[in-house]
Amino acid sequence: MFTKIYTLKFPSLNEARIAVSYLSEEIGGSIAECNIASLSILLDKEGTITLMVRFDTMQEMQVFSSRKAKAMNDLKSSFPIRTTESAAVAVFTFDREATATV
Repeated sequence: MFTKIYTLKFPSLNEARIAVSYLSEEIGGSIAECNIASLSILLDKEGTITLMVRFDTMQEMQVFSSRKAKAMNDLKSSFPIRTTESAAVAVFTFDREATATV
């Protein structure tokens, strides 16, 4: 699996909360369109958002990056944030399926 990782550091938690809603809608709404295999959007108490998007192929990851560049640029122009972007190959991944406990 191929993973695209974005780290966005906001000046405050309040600004990050606004941005995480926007990202959830923009990125979450494109799961089928971009054939996303896995999506995690994490928000920490310091106002940092980490977005991890996994794909089955490198081509799918590249298509996603080009289609969603506008969403990232919108955030950069709206907030004074520091961003890093990287790509990685998943070496080991474990996701436990949700189960109901009674």
